[in-house]
Amino acid sequence: MAHINFYLLRIRRYCLRYSLYCSRRPRLNRIIKILSIIIIGFLFMTLINGVLFSSVLFLQENNNEPDYDLDTRPYYKTIEMKKRFDDSGNYLIVQNFVQYQTNLTKNADLIALNLHTDIEHLHLLLQHAKVWDGPISLSLYVKGARGSDDIDYASIWLRCNRRSFKVLNIHLVISAKAYKSSISNQHNSHSVKYAVNCQHITYANHTDETDSTPYPSNLLRNIARIGNTVPSVKYILTLDIDVFPSADLFHHLVSFYTKKTNINEILNRTLYVIPAFEIHTDTIKRSIALPQNKRELILLWNDEQIQPFQKDICLSCQSLTNYNAWKEETKSDEILPIFRPHYSQPWKPFYIGPKDVPMFDSRFKAHAHARISQCCESFMAGYDYAVLNNVYLYRLGFIDKSQLPNTKLIEDDTSLLLFQQFQEDLLKHMQGRLTVSSINTDDENDPIILKSPVSIKNRLRNFFGIPKPIDNEDCSWPTNTLLCAIVFLEDAVNYRSIVHKVTKNYLLVYRWFSSSLIQKLHHFALTINLCLALFERPSSFSITSDVSKNTDRIVFPYSLLMIIEGLTLIWFLAYICTKIACLGIKHARKRFWIIAFFIVTIYSLCEWFVMIAVRLRRIFRPLFMIESSQLMKKALKAVQKDLLTIIACVSMALGHILFFAIIAMFLFPRSETVKNSQGNTYFSSLHDSVFQLLVLYSTANNPDVMMPAYSDNRFNVLFFLVFVIIGIYWIQNIITAVVYRAFRGYFLNSIINSQLRRRLAIRASFEVLQKQILNGVSNENTKPVPISVVQIIVNSASMSKWHSDRINQRLFELNCETDIIDLEQYSKIMELLDVNPKLITEIEFKTLSESLIDRFKGVGRSKIFDSIGTLFALLSVLLVTIEISNRHLNSDYKELVAHSLLISFVNFSLMIYFAFEIIMKAWSFGPDKFFRSSSANILEAAVAFTCLILQIIHMAIHGSPVISENDLNMTEKQIPFLTLWEAIKICNMLFIYRLVRFLPASKNIQIVVGTVIDEIRNGGAFFGVLFSFYYAYSILGMELFRGTIDNLYIRHSQRNKSDCGTYEQLEYWPNNFNDFFSSIVTLYNIMIVNQWFVFVNGFRSATNSRWSELYFIFWYLFVTTLGLNICLALSGDIHDAKKKRANEHEELIVSNMFDIYRSQLNEPPPEVITQQLNAHPYINFRENLCERINIE
Repeated sequence: MAHINFYLLRIRRYCLRYSLYCSRRPRLNRIIKILSIIIIGFLFMTLINGVLFSSVLFLQENNNEPDYDLDTRPYYKTIEMKKRFDDSGNYLIVQNFVQYQTNLTKNADLIALNLHTDIEHLHLLLQHAKVWDGPISLSLYVKGARGSDDIDYASIWLRCNRRSFKVLNIHLVISAKAYKSSISNQHNSHSVKYAVNCQHITYANHTDETDSTPYPSNLLRNIARIGNTVPSVKYILTLDIDVFPSADLFHHLVSFYTKKTNINEILNRTLYVIPAFEIHTDTIKRSIALPQNKRELILLWNDEQIQPFQKDICLSCQSLTNYNAWKEETKSDEILPIFRPHYSQPWKPFYIGPKDVPMFDSRFKAHAHARISQCCESFMAGYDYAVLNNVYLYRLGFIDKSQLPNTKLIEDDTSLLLFQQFQEDLLKHMQGRLTVSSINTDDENDPIILKSPVSIKNRLRNFFGIPKPIDNEDCSWPTNTLLCAIVFLEDAVNYRSIVHKVTKNYLLVYRWFSSSLIQKLHHFALTINLCLALFERPSSFSITSDVSKNTDRIVFPYSLLMIIEGLTLIWFLAYICTKIACLGIKHARKRFWIIAFFIVTIYSLCEWFVMIAVRLRRIFRPLFMIESSQLMKKALKAVQKDLLTIIACVSMALGHILFFAIIAMFLFPRSETVKNSQGNTYFSSLHDSVFQLLVLYSTANNPDVMMPAYSDNRFNVLFFLVFVIIGIYWIQNIITAVVYRAFRGYFLNSIINSQLRRRLAIRASFEVLQKQILNGVSNENTKPVPISVVQIIVNSASMSKWHSDRINQRLFELNCETDIIDLEQYSKIMELLDVNPKLITEIEFKTLSESLIDRFKGVGRSKIFDSIGTLFALLSVLLVTIEISNRHLNSDYKELVAHSLLISFVNFSLMIYFAFEIIMKAWSFGPDKFFRSSSANILEAAVAFTCLILQIIHMAIHGSPVISENDLNMTEKQIPFLTLWEAIKICNMLFIYRLVRFLPASKNIQIVVGTVIDEIRNGGAFFGVLFSFYYAYSILGMELFRGTIDNLYIRHSQRNKSDCGTYEQLEYWPNNFNDFFSSIVTLYNIMIVNQWFVFVNGFRSATNSRWSELYFIFWYLFVTTLGLNICLALSGDIHDAKKKRANEHEELIVSNMFDIYRSQLNEPPPEVITQQLNAHPYINFRENLCERINIE
């Protein structure tokens, strides 16, 4: 006890000394305080996470909970996006229907297993997944009138067993009858969410004798092999779904191949046969364990519980495997080839070999010779066979002839006839084949399965948008042919017209001219040219535009601005001259905007050379921007189309105002006795009458203009009532209807024309390849287009990587069936350019195991975790709102700290939680996938970490998360633009954006939100036209009214009095035309309509001229009125399209207008494409392919 008291005394002394030491060290004391706050915050966050994680893990443990959020519609959308038909047209193929991925161990991705099955035997996949630790590719066959039910079952079954799969790719092969009868319209149906208990899911067999389409076994094998997307796979094993690998087969094979690295050439030319066996069903019924190695297998073999594969139905089909010799070889447990049989028919072993072995002949379906044909062709292609020792495959149950259809028996006449035809075709195909030693087996020749790394030079080329060079070293086709096809394909990618010169030099110039780099430079020059108005004298760089405050402007060097403007004008001249040269003067002069661009550029350069005060060229600057936008030109064309009708409606409105102005002068004459009579105040002259009624027409001075007359006689209200009803509710609605009619279908017509240009360019690129242009003419005899040439075209054209990869994948799949491509196939593949990658529902799952780490990843991916984070974000916003309210309600700092300290600590803990949430999600989904999947995730991470870092900095400076006393006591002049505490709270308030996640909960809300978002995204043409009017009108206003408000302010200062409601009394001094920025703001304030007549009166007083009113009246009539009506028309058009998409159950919030109107688009008729193709001015396309193509 004495020792304990002694040590306690020592500890007290140490704490006392430490406290005295800290009291003398205020900085250290502050650091300790901050660390204590952070530790408390972390403890609070840990408490939150403990409750959260335990709850989510408990929910995961509940295996009886149904999968409520399994929506089957994305699966059918995937089918529609990825579908293609095979050569026969009897089967529809969907590559990579569902994908499961997880991290594999070292060398686990060396060997892939390829399987095929129908829905009935899908459950056997679990047995393969248990013993195969590498990639698996499965082709699933669907047929029958209830094929959609089979797909629903497969989707649910795969979802329930997703934890069993490591790397699994599922591909669909659907009979054409099943697709037409039950699947084709499923993607437009209502979403169906299944509540399924995974422990009781079973398959109900739908017998359907009407769909007699045979089981395409070889096609399924090919699809499984092509669909293996793991690039590091070098060897493949192809099995039937009911043939299982032995327990350690995968690891034995990986060990075998990794040890044989010194004889790669032998491995690449050898197919290693794995003996297969049949296990009697009685063995399973008696609960006898399956053999785990060769010794146990031989014991069961001797007990007649196991027999060689297909012994009872086709003994000769496995005879060369020599089961007896394999059985007697027991000297070593090592995996080695024990003998090399010489191939002869009808041997059809299961083997593992390199991935470049010949494909299966898809003509064989449920035939006995299906695998025999492939084994025969592999041998003819120079591959040898070798039987491996100590490895085996097995099938449950002995196969009897009575269990099989006749076509699966080797003596079947249909199978024999088909095999004879195959042998004849194979002999023809093998004539002229390269010798075995010269066959190239380099994996890098496969453009889809393994791609060569991109060099730094190519990365820079792709980044800057420089056109790709034509890689035709291995192609004998002329460069001019390839170049012309590439340019036409790039025209299709960018919806450009193909009307341009096609000689080699012009094609090279046009390709550079249309490249991403040149277009970006052009847009940069446009931006610089338009922004010059902010820097030119008088510059817009001052603290305020208020003329009552003497503020200094930043004056930029005049010569520098002139040089920059001169450079942009020279660029515009070179740009338009190049465009005219590529199009040809004959065709360019028919295009109004090109001629206008050229004339304005020449005029601007001439005025720029003069260098005097005249600056009218600035008014025409928006024209450069309009010419560079197809949608803006179409928007103006839509206005121009109905311009006369619009002018007639505006004239009718002005006539209506004039008529009622004259009537008002009769009804309300001047009164010499009553000073405030209607005739004295509002209708004293024709000018005043017209102007006041125009203002009433805009509803800006109601009921002021009516009150004197209404005060005299209550029936005087009828005059104003009739005027408003006719003017606003009739004439104004007519104007709205006219504008709406002009723009109704504006987007749809624009998209239809763009689609026609794309289809025309695709057809032209194929025609050029088919007719093989060389030195201006084509060959007399056309040749089929090889797929390899099309691959060169696609790889050399400038398009997105996603589209290039998908097109190359389709070409590779087609190349497995044939070497050439026709127009229909080419057009069908190029329709992938229409697909928006953001709408592709890639059904890909990152499978998780039962380990603790993977279970925590499951927590990070769960919707519960995300929803709780959203609730915490709303709580944080609420706390910030209370904290800011306390800051304004409590002037005493101690009271403020008492009210806000706890809230600040809780909010700081939530900031730590938000940072942890982002880290948790990025770890669970993978950083690359998480941040690339949505820009909202990037925004969320930026806000979370910015808040946390700023809060830590604030605590390091002030020692507390509460606002500092110095910031609280700052005077108005001392307060900076934004204090650190204010920046933290503004950043914290941004978490309210997470509410957007709840908006799509209702379809009607989705329609409204989608309309707003799409109008912002795709209303660029309208906003561009509106900005052009703003820009030109602002420059004109600067030329007319610059400095006039200064004079008005001087007169007002001298008079020192003003009437109520005037420009001077309302102190509208910042609204002037003294610089470009203030001019834009002034026009915006007038456009809002409220109080716009105050501006008119103010500038009329400043200029002492009534003619100044015309400037503002025209702005109201032709910009404000038309602009708002155009906006209404576009909103209505987009809303109608959204409503149609909602009725068709399509995605409502999309990224571009093409996806909004996709369902309303029809393919242009072939005769229209042919007609426009033959009208090309520089290529004489003919319908007869043997005609010559002349290039001018």
